[in-house]
Amino acid sequence: MNDIVENISDTLPVMMYLHGFMSGANGAKQRQLQRKFKGRYRVIAPELDADPDSSLEVINRAIREEHPEIIIGTSLGGFMALECESGDADVVIVNPCLFPKSQLAQWVGEEHTYFCKRLDGVQTYTLTQATLDKYGRYDAVQSVRDNAPRVSALCSTADDLLGDSHVEALTGLVWDSYFKVVDDFGHQCKDAGMTHLYDLLELVIDRRRRMGGSPRTTSVNPGRDR
Repeated sequence: MNDIVENISDTLPVMMYLHGFMSGANGAKQRQLQRKFKGRYRVIAPELDADPDSSLEVINRAIREEHPEIIIGTSLGGFMALECESGDADVVIVNPCLFPKSQLAQWVGEEHTYFCKRLDGVQTYTLTQATLDKYGRYDAVQSVRDNAPRVSALCSTADDLLGDSHVEALTGLVWDSYFKVVDDFGHQCKDAGMTHLYDLLELVIDRRRRMGGSPRTTSVNPGRDR
C-alpha cells in the first residue's frame, strides 16, 4: 500500500501506529517504534487526517490487509484506535483525544502546517466545522467500555492540551495493570513518554505471548486485572 510505512520483513507480526492531529505517518514515533522493535515487529503507519470517516476507512483497510497484533494511537490517533475495526488486536492509547468535537474546536477555520513532511505531499490542513461535527457520531469512551479486555492506556497528568480529562474518563474503565498514569511528559509522547510507552508495550507483548493473543480474563470490575 502506498500510504503505509513498513519494515522490510513480511514475516514478522505487525504493529500499527496511528499518529495524532496535524502529524503524519512519516513522523518520529513510527521510526522510534521501528528501531525499538526491529526483528520483532513490522511497524506500519497509515497516513491520516482529521476527518474521522475517511481516516477510519484507511485504517480499517490496512487492518484487513495487514492483521496487526497491536494498534497504538497517540492523541487523535488514540481516538481512531478505539473506533477502528481492531478485531483481536490489543489497542494501546497514549494521551488519547477522547472528545475531539470539543477538544479540537479551537482550531476550526485556520490553516495549519503539518508537523512533519507528509508522504501524501499535503503539508497544510484546514479543520472545518463540518468535519468536526462528524465526531458526534462516535463515542470513544463507550468503545473503551466495549473493548476493555484489549485496551491499555498511558496518560500524563502534565498533558498541556488535555489536562487530566483523559485520566478521569478512563479511570475505572481500563484495567489497573494496563493503565499507566504518569506526570513526566506533556501531551506529545517523547523522551520519558516513549520510555513509558515501551514498558507498556512490553507488558502487552508478554501477555499476548503467554495467552496466545486471547483477551484478558473478564471480571466484574474491568478496572482490576485478575
